[in-house]
Amino acid sequence: PTSLVEKEYWRILENIDEDVMVEYGADLHSMDHGSGFPQMTSKNLSKEDEIYAKSEWNLNKLPVVANSILKMIDVDISGMKVPWLYVGMCFSTFCWHTEDHWTPSINYLHWGEPKTWYGISSKHAEKAEAVMRQSAKELFAGQPDLLHHIVTTMNPNVLQAHGVPVVRTDQQAGEFIVTFPRAYHAGFNQGFNLAEAVNYAPPCWLEMGRKCVEHYSFMRRYCVFCHDELVCKMATQAEKLTLPVAASCYKDMVQMVEQERDLRRALLEGGVTEAER
Repeated sequence: PTSLVEKEYWRILENIDEDVMVEYGADLHSMDHGSGFPQMTSKNLSKEDEIYAKSEWNLNKLPVVANSILKMIDVDISGMKVPWLYVGMCFSTFCWHTEDHWTPSINYLHWGEPKTWYGISSKHAEKAEAVMRQSAKELFAGQPDLLHHIVTTMNPNVLQAHGVPVVRTDQQAGEFIVTFPRAYHAGFNQGFNLAEAVNYAPPCWLEMGRKCVEHYSFMRRYCVFCHDELVCKMATQAEKLTLPVAASCYKDMVQMVEQERDLRRALLEGGVTEAER
C-alpha cells in the first residue's frame, strides 16, 4: 500500500544511521531521449496517435498554445518549454521547490507505480520558506538561495506543526498533476515509473512572473529569461497576441514603465545625473 511505502520513506530519511542507494533518471531532455507523447514527426503514426499528437494536452504542444506566453520566447528552454522525462524507482525523490519564474507546471505519469506528491499553496509559500530556514539556519546562512537548488526536504508533518497547510495526493498512471504559480511541491516515487513534465504560462501568470523577478533580485539569483524583454517583444508583436494575452501584456507594461520611472527618479534624487560607461 502507498501509505506503508510512505511511512518507510520518512522513517529512512529521519534515521541518520541508515543508508539507502536510490537512482533517479531525472531531467532527461525529451529532444534527446524522445517523448512519451506521439508527435506529428513520429514514424508510423496511427489515426489514434494523430489525435494525441495534435491535442493541446500533449505536453509538447501545451507550452506553445495560443494563450501561453511562453510561445513568445524564441529559444527552446529545456524543462520549461520543452518537456523533461523522469524515470523513477522506489524512494527516488524530488525535494521542495517552486518552478522557474513561478510558472505553473504540469506532470503526466505515463505508466508504472504511483508518484506521491505534497503541495503548499502560494499564499503559504513565505511561511514555508521561513520554517525551512529556521530549521536549517547554518545551511541557509551559507547559501541563502538553497531552496532554488531543489536539495531540501522536510517532513510535511513538521511544516504543518508550524502552521503551514500541506496537501497530499498519489498520482496514478494516466493522471495529470498541475502545480500553480509559486506553489511549493515535493514528493517521491512509489516504484518504477515514467513521467513527463513541462511548464506553461497563461495570461494571468505575468503579474506573478514580475513578482518572481523581484524575488530573484533579492535572492541574487539569475533569471532563466528576461521578463521585461519578453513583455516588450509581446508589445511589438501585438497582432500575434490573443485578446487575453494582450490585456495582460498592457497591464504588465504599465507596471514596468512605472517601476522604471521610480528607479530613475531615485537615481536623480541620489545625485546620479550621468550614466557610467
